[in-house]
Amino acid sequence: MKKIIYFSMAAIAGALLVSCNPVVLKGPEASAPVASSELASAFQLDGQFADAACTIPQEDGNYIKFHTSPARTVQVYNFKTDGSKNVLATGASGVFNITPRRGQDSQQAFGVSTINQDASVVSFESYVNVFVPADLAPEVKVLTGESGAKAWKWYTIDGACWGNAGYIGDAGHGANVAAGEIPGKWWGCPPEDLETEQIDHTGGIVYGYGDPNAYMIFNEDGDCISYTADGQVIAKGSYQLKNYDPEGSDGYHYGTLVTTDAPILMPFIINTGGQRANEFDVVYVDPNMLSLVCANGNGTWSWSECTWWRFKNASDADAALAGDGERAWTWNAIDGATWGNAGYIGDPGHGANLAAGEIPGKWWGCVPEDLETEQKQHAGGNAYGYGSSDAYMVFDSINGTVTSYDESGSKIKSSAYSVDNFDFSTTGYPMGTLTTGADSGILFPFIINSDGNIASEYEIVYLDGTLMTLIVPNGQTAWSWGECTWWRFQPVK
Repeated sequence: MKKIIYFSMAAIAGALLVSCNPVVLKGPEASAPVASSELASAFQLDGQFADAACTIPQEDGNYIKFHTSPARTVQVYNFKTDGSKNVLATGASGVFNITPRRGQDSQQAFGVSTINQDASVVSFESYVNVFVPADLAPEVKVLTGESGAKAWKWYTIDGACWGNAGYIGDAGHGANVAAGEIPGKWWGCPPEDLETEQIDHTGGIVYGYGDPNAYMIFNEDGDCISYTADGQVIAKGSYQLKNYDPEGSDGYHYGTLVTTDAPILMPFIINTGGQRANEFDVVYVDPNMLSLVCANGNGTWSWSECTWWRFKNASDADAALAGDGERAWTWNAIDGATWGNAGYIGDPGHGANLAAGEIPGKWWGCVPEDLETEQKQHAGGNAYGYGSSDAYMVFDSINGTVTSYDESGSKIKSSAYSVDNFDFSTTGYPMGTLTTGADSGILFPFIINSDGNIASEYEIVYLDGTLMTLIVPNGQTAWSWGECTWWRFQPVK
């Protein structure tokens, strides 16, 4: 089976989703305009490759090298599902990338156009056969994402990510599992307590589970591997998600997770002195959250002691932003602030708890309601509808767009977006780059103290399935402490 597996597909997805402004193409030296057939004859494919540097030939490679003879500037493009043009390359020669989503047709259309000296535009359409990863089974994709490998970290809500509960195991439990609630929950603790105050449950041994940055990876080959915060393997085994029900139609069972060799984070059954679990009720699962319960032999509605776990997507930026296709985000006000300014640091060693939403070098911030009243000058004196705690933006991964809306649901702005170079394991920031069109669909996309200048490239200070923090340096260099602008968002529950 031929596969090219990348841990993060963000860079490739970015190549597909990036939207460019129209490019004015240089016409040919000759005065006579060319016809479509002549352009098609001049456009030559030099081969397909597995890598962007075109060093690994591959018959159905996703990187396609081209040149024109005689040389003339062309634009290579395809179309997104919303009908908008997606420019792949511009020039007399170069490389363009076509990487379809899993399960799509390997025969992919692309267009080539040029401008004659009389300003007429000539184009033709062609096709290329490219590698398409086989679509993953739904019960695999929900854990691994499109890339086929996803990291999950502890998800602490109300101070707890692991603990005990009275076993219910059925519908009618009264818990909002989609919000991370645990049916019948009695008690829980944060990661830091797992191998200190609660070390009896591991048999008295420290493995490395007790860190907020410990993680586990599910991959498409059926492996589950848990790691310490610094990337050392703790345990490895296999997994299967059986009887997967993406709707959780009975209000509780989304399936059964069965593992071998206890590979999940902190696999210990509570109050058993180190006994490991390998079978779990999946209380809830979606691309960004996973809640598990180990019944440990208890019957439904027995209210006997069970153990629970809660995890969040840590590495899949596409799923974090857009879920299965669309996902809404809104303001996240912490300590009375959701947007403001800071002294730019742009590097590790900043002392901020990024996973808790802290802003490195923060000077000042305000709540949404101040944005278009007291702080209206930053939007050029205009009120667009961003200034409400109920304003929101929707990321659409199918069409590659982000669209902002006011509290009534009226559209404010829309643009393309892409995520590049995302690395969840970085110890500082940025974790990656979020790029939008010039008319950015991000909520209140204005650079502070710039009289309405709109940001279109944002450093991702932090992103997982529960939190997004962005910074625009606005030309500042690392550790300059020059003024930058920051934003903080959370998913709409």
